[in-house]
Amino acid sequence: MLVRTTTESTAIRRFLLHFLLAPPDPGSDSGGPRLPRYGSGMPLDTPNAASVGHFRTQIPSAPTPLAPRLDRLWIFDRSYTFLNHGSFGACPRAVREAYIAAQDRLESRPIEMIGRRIRELLQPSRLRVAEFLGMQPDSFGFVTNATEGVNAVLRSMEFKAGDELLTTSHVYNAVRNTMKFRARQCGAVYVECALPLPIMDPAQVTQAVMGACTERTRLVVIDQVTSPTALVFPVADIARECRARGIEILVDAAHVPGMLDVNVEAIGATYWTGNLHKWCCAPKGSAVLWVDPAFRNVIKPATVSHFLDEGFTAEFDWQGTRDLAAWMTAGAAIDFMAQFGWPAVRAHNHQMAAWVHRMLCQRWELEPVSPIDGSMLGSMCAVPLPAEIPSQFASPVEFQEALYRDHLIEIPIVEFGGRWHARASAQIYNQAEQYDRLAQAVIEYAAHA
Repeated sequence: MLVRTTTESTAIRRFLLHFLLAPPDPGSDSGGPRLPRYGSGMPLDTPNAASVGHFRTQIPSAPTPLAPRLDRLWIFDRSYTFLNHGSFGACPRAVREAYIAAQDRLESRPIEMIGRRIRELLQPSRLRVAEFLGMQPDSFGFVTNATEGVNAVLRSMEFKAGDELLTTSHVYNAVRNTMKFRARQCGAVYVECALPLPIMDPAQVTQAVMGACTERTRLVVIDQVTSPTALVFPVADIARECRARGIEILVDAAHVPGMLDVNVEAIGATYWTGNLHKWCCAPKGSAVLWVDPAFRNVIKPATVSHFLDEGFTAEFDWQGTRDLAAWMTAGAAIDFMAQFGWPAVRAHNHQMAAWVHRMLCQRWELEPVSPIDGSMLGSMCAVPLPAEIPSQFASPVEFQEALYRDHLIEIPIVEFGGRWHARASAQIYNQAEQYDRLAQAVIEYAAHA
């Protein structure tokens, strides 16, 4: 049994009970006018959400919240609509309290806690994270984010001139730049496989990636959940094909922990890296890098420090002076969300993302870029914007800023394949009317084109 400190456990349970058992607050909604609650059973064929275009069939109501007032468990400024959990995550109040308690513990005796006992202090989180993600405790190292995990792998591998580093057009831009930089250093070749939208079958992804592999392909870097397009890719299928050809595969799973039910070791990848501060809601700077046993003596942290060649976990546990409290609190964050039931959390967020996907396509009269049933989605969706929007704004960033300035809506606007898309996240604190507010704001912009 894993043991949490008294401070961590008390913080989590106190806040959970206080906010979940308190009577509902009629004024607890996000800022802006009160809108119909679709989750209460209001059908989407009302005038406020008329069925249009090719989606004339009524879509179901949004999923029922797991509990009332869940937004109060976070410290959001509730005057605005936050639909971008996917970028950096958001840390609940109780987890922040546990995080601050961990920081205080480190600062109480800095040399003893950091210099002599840090591996002991990290062990509870290590065991909980390993159990949660389907990994052996000694099979992964803590990193600050998935991009750092990618850097650790790419900077540790030795590439020869002409070796190919292959990824897809859905790659996260920071990973793209890391691959290009490393290829340039070694005389290797960066190769990006085009995967245009729409994608209606995971097999399209596998076929395109494996079709782009050659006898020179040394490493495939593949997203398990894509950042710009929010699609779930069939990484286990691709890993199996890569292994059969003797190609190493690095899975960028930045969004996966907490979003998908995952057993890392069963995927069959060579390397796998994912963030804990996104969908597990851990403090910022919490992530892991898992490495196949055959390669653990090769892969080094991006910051090589005192414990070089003294063991995989020893090297990653000590990467110089940094905020170790975030790693210490990762297990507490997993436990916090577990009190709602992790299967229920993942199912709710997926159902909400699928509902948002269908609703926005209907409201904006646009074809989806992935299956309308949400079968290739996790807890996010990317929906094309009406053609009238780009004619009014110089860039996606400018439109994103306009939504924030004019409507207090925070959502990423992404350009992919020559089209602009809104990428909406669905976490348990989000409410259906927030997405309705987004839908209506975009319609109003389009009407003024």
